[in-house]
Amino acid sequence: MPVIRVQPQELKKLGISIREFEENVFMIGADLKEIADDEIQVELFPDRPDMYTVEGIARALKLYLGHMPPKKYKVENGLEKITVEQSVSDIRPFIVAAVIRNVKMDKTMIKSMMDFQEKLHLTVGRKRKKIAIGLHDYDKVKGPFTYTTRPADFSFVPLGFNAPMTLKEILKTHPKGIDYAHLLSNTKKYPVIIDSLGEVLSFPPIINGKLTEINPQTKNIFIDITGIDMTSLLSVLNIVACSFADRGASIETVVISYNSNVMTTPDLNYREITLDRNYALKTLGVSLSDKEISNSLQKMGYFTTVQGSKIKVTVPPYRMDILHPVDIVEDIAKGYGYDSIPKKEITKYVHGKGFKWEEKPRLSFLGLGFLEIKSLTLSSFAQQYLLMHIPPIEKVVVENPVSEMTETLRTWLIPGLMEILRKNRHRDLPQRIFEIGYIYTSELERHAAFLYEDSKVGFTDAKSIIERVLGDLGVGDYHIEEKEMGTYIPGRCASIMHNGKEYGHFGEIHPSVLENFELGYPVVGGEINLEKIEKNL
Repeated sequence: MPVIRVQPQELKKLGISIREFEENVFMIGADLKEIADDEIQVELFPDRPDMYTVEGIARALKLYLGHMPPKKYKVENGLEKITVEQSVSDIRPFIVAAVIRNVKMDKTMIKSMMDFQEKLHLTVGRKRKKIAIGLHDYDKVKGPFTYTTRPADFSFVPLGFNAPMTLKEILKTHPKGIDYAHLLSNTKKYPVIIDSLGEVLSFPPIINGKLTEINPQTKNIFIDITGIDMTSLLSVLNIVACSFADRGASIETVVISYNSNVMTTPDLNYREITLDRNYALKTLGVSLSDKEISNSLQKMGYFTTVQGSKIKVTVPPYRMDILHPVDIVEDIAKGYGYDSIPKKEITKYVHGKGFKWEEKPRLSFLGLGFLEIKSLTLSSFAQQYLLMHIPPIEKVVVENPVSEMTETLRTWLIPGLMEILRKNRHRDLPQRIFEIGYIYTSELERHAAFLYEDSKVGFTDAKSIIERVLGDLGVGDYHIEEKEMGTYIPGRCASIMHNGKEYGHFGEIHPSVLENFELGYPVVGGEINLEKIEKNL
């Protein structure tokens, strides 16, 4: 879960004392991790991105403590415009924007703002794949703006550098380019935002231009958010805009033209949800008066009207986590106070049923921290044998395959898992995945396989995993024998034997196999035949 760093002096500026913070922060869904004179660390649930900054935390606490009523945010009609060209439609098709005026900037606020931006990138933005935010000194550029593409040899001065670099150079040598180049790996032209004079504001989702770098003298800010999901873009823009408004800044709209379609952002109007009163109280298990319901929701930032059996709620523009009436019910509980809900004794008892045997390997791998995947039962000869350094075995061939990747039934699971690691090689380590599924040799058989990739992982790790899974399956009468198999490193591969029959195999994946799948870190894995194990138990 995201950890937010808050400056105590910033909390005081926004109207919350340290004592109020310490005593009540857990009531708004936060966990106080550490408090010091110069910094407070708070862990938040990922469903509340509006509180990933000090303004959001202060807002939530002031509402909860009754220091202020729910707030209506004002937006002025601005004159700024963005034209979106067709060339970005297959790369990062969407953009939203806002102009923020009369910002009172200092170094502390800049640091808080950048931390907020990166937390949104990592969580809602899925590491910038879904959304990427740009914050610019608005007075350094001249609108209207154009969201367009440029070739790899187009150059500008990126943030953090003093000399021009081409887009290709940025992707290869700039720290942010190295981190996020994979997001633009399938295009020959790259998205940029330029002003009417040809100056570059941003190369999304990689890096902003140095020209628009924000500093303590910045008074007006231009926000752009690009990405692949319009709903997320609009929600995050609202969150960021409301945070600036809480600092006393004014918000102006930007007109965005998508060919014949024109939209204006941001829209900070409250949306309305109607909740059934009986549903809410039955879910909570308490009987609340109309006033108690209204007061509880007001403490969570809602404008509320209770009319008979219906509760009309207006949802703040920064609450992107409200997706269903049950989310409102949860906030009634928070506003009322979980401690105020009376405890009830359990009146019904049921006996749990045991798991079916076939669920045991799944639960075992999940208990070890592995993520389950499902790959295709059709595969290619290259993936099943050539890339894995083993000779072909008896197989079923598809007569008229749609592609070479669907020309044969798989005869084991590990190649499919290797392909998953290849596609996720830009993700953080460690990566632990497993699959339970059917393969075909001379008959259909149910197998379980796993792969574990990390910077330091070896044969002992694979052996420990296999022993744990076999133990959970109730297999005790087996022994380990050395095995030679091209997929694994010689001397670091073993068979699982029982009564002269092989149950499966495991070991360290051979470096040349890793190279075939473009993997740069050690991988261990194994595969067991669940059919044979179940028959011999």
